Amino acid sequence: MFREVLPNVTAPIIVELTVRIGYAIFTVASLAFLGAGPQPPSADWGAQVSLSYGDLNAGFWWPTIFPALAIATLVIAVNLIADAVQSVIEA
Repeated sequence: MFREVLPNVTAPIIVELTVRIGYAIFTVASLAFLGAGPQPPSADWGAQVSLSYGDLNAGFWWPTIFPALAIATLVIAVNLIADAVQSVIEA
């Protein structure tokens, strides 16, 4: 059974896992942005965006944009790694 079923379900399971990891990253960052995540002594990208969000009107965009880009880059990187792993498994 493992020789027949496992190779056919491995790729969809990896894709589903990485999509859920991306959702989890965005959820944790969103909760930290709203103040329901880790408290300020701990480093969190969502909290960093929240702390510097008010400075956007004053023209200080870099403290806000870099943590936001880090969140987006992490999610994209996880998905690209999953695509690469999936193509190796399917080959």
